[in-house]
Amino acid sequence: KEPNRGINPDEAVAYGAAVQAAIVSGQGTEEVQNMLLLDVAPLSLGIEMAGGMMQKLIERNSTIPTNKSQDFTTAEDYQDYVDIQVYEGERAMVKDNNYLGKFTLGNIPKTLRGVPKIKVTFNIDSNGILEVTAEDMKSHQKSNIQITNEKGRLTQSQIEAMLQEAEMYKDEDELARGEMVAKEALKAYMTRTRKAMEDIDESKILKRDRERLDQKLEEVQQWLDKGSAKAGKEDFEAKQKELESAMNA
Repeated sequence: KEPNRGINPDEAVAYGAAVQAAIVSGQGTEEVQNMLLLDVAPLSLGIEMAGGMMQKLIERNSTIPTNKSQDFTTAEDYQDYVDIQVYEGERAMVKDNNYLGKFTLGNIPKTLRGVPKIKVTFNIDSNGILEVTAEDMKSHQKSNIQITNEKGRLTQSQIEAMLQEAEMYKDEDELARGEMVAKEALKAYMTRTRKAMEDIDESKILKRDRERLDQKLEEVQQWLDKGSAKAGKEDFEAKQKELESAMNA
């Protein structure tokens, strides 16, 4: 069937709302009752990552109901709990998005950062109710939060303002995300390097080589702690290359 080209966008919205109302109320013709209008997520939904980044699990305009899962891990060594902070929005950093709620997953077996596997699942039902669940895949500990449409959600005008803002700061956000990704990659590489050095048999590495690597790791750690406040993506990548060169020397 050819689409009706004689209806303007405002009329289409009004017509859609009327059809939806007829379906919900059980009124209208049989043809109307058999129509299915699919709701969509007005903004992306996700959680806060290390460094304050927003990691989206459900993208804006995803048809609901929907269910999405993603694996995460810990940010610090021997961390036995994680706080899951839920946001909606399109910006790269959570501070610029809308906070929806928080819950804690505890009793995570203590180990080095990056080892635990934590599965986070976002589920939106047909009523728009969001349930976020986190599960540690080793201990099978679970925790969750339920967020309704009335719980801290934005109005339509606020959503439109947020979308305009996201477009305005798009380039700036990409830069900020690139910096944070490079910083976290460096920290993860340092963790792997320390673990590799712990596992090396003392008889298979010269004392001076171990001391040299320890010194380089300490130097980069000091830089991260005290000298990286204004560092950019290239700076973090350069520090990682320095470490890689030291490891392969």
